Amino acid sequence: MLYIDNRECVDCSACVPACPVHAIYEQSDLPTDKADWVAINAERSVQLPVVSDKQTPLPTAEARKSELGY
Repeated sequence: MLYIDNRECVDCSACVPACPVHAIYEQSDLPTDKADWVAINAERSVQLPVVSDKQTPLPTAEARKSELGY
């Protein structure tokens, strides 16, 4: 799981279509039931290292994407 720091985000939206499980939303399109994640991202993103390189997907990634319908 990755967390987005809204203070660093420039709202370019490049991450929205790049997310393989469609877990990232434009803030203006954020579903009401996901609103708690704004505060969670703000809290946790500053505690973790910045991921700047694409990493190898977990071995279960394709199966999980299928389960989610992606």
